[in-house]
Amino acid sequence: MSEISKKIDDIIKAGITPLLKGQGFKKKARNFYRSFDDRIDVINVQASQYNEGAKGRFTINLGVYFPAIAEITEAIPVKGMPKEYNCTVRERIGGVLDDRQDIWWSVDETTNLEKVAIELATKVEGFCLPWLEEMSTVDNVKNQVSKDIPFIAAGISLMQGNKVDAKHYLEVCIKKKPTAKSRSIAWGKKHGLSITPWF
Repeated sequence: MSEISKKIDDIIKAGITPLLKGQGFKKKARNFYRSFDDRIDVINVQASQYNEGAKGRFTINLGVYFPAIAEITEAIPVKGMPKEYNCTVRERIGGVLDDRQDIWWSVDETTNLEKVAIELATKVEGFCLPWLEEMSTVDNVKNQVSKDIPFIAAGISLMQGNKVDAKHYLEVCIKKKPTAKSRSIAWGKKHGLSITPWF
């Protein structure tokens, strides 16, 4: 293990591991998982690919995975626990902070690891856990993804029995991603959603 990897692991161990275990999360490598009947919360610590020696950076990624939504949208099946990038809704810690600025923690030989650990735990507790709680309902997830990932919003609408909204979001998806037009139309047809001919 490199020196920077050990430092980051020490920060994780001192900062968020006790906090998240107390909140019902289980740790696997640099991922934390909390399972519910309908979803899995994911917190991932991402180290920069440019870390080297004793210097580097890391950040936090968040996600919530809904198996039922993954199934209806025909997402690639997940074996075992989902990675953050498998999640139905995703966000980086900077996106949930008040200023919405991307944040990376820098670590080197002079870094006070305890201070970084405390700051990390404070932000995870104050911002990340509330975001995961907010994303615990499919309505909030639909609102979150409707602009950037309308296909998932279409799947949620269909799951809720709302074909009008499902059709709307599917049409938005086709406008936004014309390269996925054939797949979107085929998916819609399979679920009884007739797309306007001019698409």
